[in-house]
Amino acid sequence: MKKYIFLVAAFATVICAGCSDPAIGDVYGDVFIYMPQATHNLGTDNNLNLTLSAAAVAKNPSLCTQTTLGIYRSSTQKKERVTVELVINTDTLTKAKAIALATDAPEVFSIYKTGVLLEPQYYDPLPDKLTIEDGSREATTQLVLHNKAIFDKYSPGQLLLLPVQIKNPTKYALKESLSLSMVVISIEN
Repeated sequence: MKKYIFLVAAFATVICAGCSDPAIGDVYGDVFIYMPQATHNLGTDNNLNLTLSAAAVAKNPSLCTQTTLGIYRSSTQKKERVTVELVINTDTLTKAKAIALATDAPEVFSIYKTGVLLEPQYYDPLPDKLTIEDGSREATTQLVLHNKAIFDKYSPGQLLLLPVQIKNPTKYALKESLSLSMVVISIEN
């Protein structure tokens, strides 16, 4: 019996050795470029939710809030250099507001009824482009919010919105449904 089990195990090892590992040989999937931040709520929306606290700003007025924005390359194909444009798409916010105000609007759009566009003076400028280098899967940048300036202008309870979108990849396809991250900033006491 032991000899039989040994032969079966040896046979299975030989068969598995002939299988190829996708990371080594085979290539799977189409290559898409997308924003991982657009997936934070498990695909229910493209929101990246942040909360600014008045109490934290009172303790440290020079405090800034930072969050990572970036791009990711899917698939196991060869990792080649790709660049995308990074833009603030105010048209998206206008469309979301119009949808939110419709009588049959889905609940996911309700935040756009009262949310306002975060003006550029309240955050550090974002780069115009992001590049994933050869051999890499991702590239990132930081969105830096100026908390004190935001609290000087806006009141607790307000929602600020910043629609950050990627466009025009130099290579590969854009995953359209994940090409925009709506940064949703809640202001609290």
